[in-house]
Amino acid sequence: MTSSVPRVVAVGGGKGGTGKSLLAANIGIFLATVGNRVVMIDAALGGASLHTFIGGIRPRRTLAEALAQDGAHLADLRESTPVPGLDLVAGQRDPIWVANPRTGQVKRLQEQVREIDADWVIIDLGPGTSTWALDLFLAADHGVLVVTPEPTAVELAYRFVRGAFLRQLRAAGLGEAGKVPTQQLREYESGIPSPLDLYYRALDRDPELADKLEDLIVGFAPRLVINGARSKAEMELGDAVASAGRRRLGLPLAYIGPVEYDEAVWVALRRKRPLLIEHPESRVAKCIEKVTRRLMGHDSDRHVWPEIGREETYYELFEVAPTSSFEDIRRANRHVREVYGPESVVVSGLYTRERLDELYRRFDEAYSVLMDAAKRKAYDHMLFPDGMPSLGVPMVVGESAPVAVGEAQPAERPPMPDTDEGTQFTGPILQQMREAQGIDLRDIAERTKIGMTYLRAIEGEIFSKLPATVYVRGFLVEYAKIVGADPDRVLETYLERYRRTRAPSEAGEA
Repeated sequence: MTSSVPRVVAVGGGKGGTGKSLLAANIGIFLATVGNRVVMIDAALGGASLHTFIGGIRPRRTLAEALAQDGAHLADLRESTPVPGLDLVAGQRDPIWVANPRTGQVKRLQEQVREIDADWVIIDLGPGTSTWALDLFLAADHGVLVVTPEPTAVELAYRFVRGAFLRQLRAAGLGEAGKVPTQQLREYESGIPSPLDLYYRALDRDPELADKLEDLIVGFAPRLVINGARSKAEMELGDAVASAGRRRLGLPLAYIGPVEYDEAVWVALRRKRPLLIEHPESRVAKCIEKVTRRLMGHDSDRHVWPEIGREETYYELFEVAPTSSFEDIRRANRHVREVYGPESVVVSGLYTRERLDELYRRFDEAYSVLMDAAKRKAYDHMLFPDGMPSLGVPMVVGESAPVAVGEAQPAERPPMPDTDEGTQFTGPILQQMREAQGIDLRDIAERTKIGMTYLRAIEGEIFSKLPATVYVRGFLVEYAKIVGADPDRVLETYLERYRRTRAPSEAGEA
């Protein structure tokens, strides 16, 4: 037994060919290059290839020896690599019988992993949802899902975490909680119920069991990496997958970054050289470094999600702050409808058509309320009876708005003015609309690139400080969009007063 216990990272994902071995190898290499003692274990039984990513070494001993009856201890199978501080327990040449180890063999291996004298142990799991891979994933301190931006990889990643959660129920002595009558399985994509489905079933029948399931759900937090990203949209896919997975499965998935597609991977592999050693300045190397650093800071990088079992607020549905402008909500509405569209990669294997229809109805309902000033005001009062929460502080529905330690209470906002087709939009009315929504004037300046001097002049109707009409027209349109006013009506009523104050030579400007 060693004096310290290593931190264990298991890299999986369900689908083969997503780059799990590439990421696992280079996470280990980076950790070693910054002074850690690292041991890598190739647990992709039947398809081991980790050694090729660490310099094409030819291992003399393999993991098969540790799985054999009365076999060698795992720590005795580690071999040095060309990377200082990095050792490898290889899986090359493992015989066929090793591909499906028994439960006792897996348990013994899990125990021996914790006895390795190292700072970090990185386990490269094979593809698929074998109990062997799921159990090693669950036993790790940090489970990392590697997904490529394609439907099959995303769907199998969801299936992997569903299967892993069912294995966790068994390990916790709650195996029966995961059993669903055959006739009900058609309600679930992939035929596997989600953790959230199981929680709701237990909530109706056994509240004590529901409490146990909630603890397991909150504690099961895989980390997600999108590999082979070629565009900005693919790099942002991880946020959408994590959000959709949390909403449908209940699991607090967290996206720790993309790994860009880069020809340097192919070049390094052909030369049998470690990627981070051969091409340390490449885009892909920088991405892997960022992912690893986020993984190292895992304990302090927690995401805050709504409580399990509580219906999301309209703001949470759109993933916006309660202080968001009408334009923010419009953008959020477009975004969620793209993310949850029937053809979207994100919903692959996650939603049935019926469940998607129900989600769309919720989006429609939320949008109709949040884009109507009067309805939104009533909704906000119901949601936050003691005032809106401060930015950056988690919301707790039904309780007083929280205030961070050392912060003063936010100033009370003015009410949203009543507007209709006959409203005369003045500078003070526009200012009241902005302040009622908690929008700072500097935020408008940053988003529209309109100078603060001009914005203050618009609200104060200091027409002498405003430029020619053609510019003011554009300023008013952008301002109106952000505060949710009708741009045409704002132009008609505001410009009428503005023109009356201008010199006769400017009065006829359009």
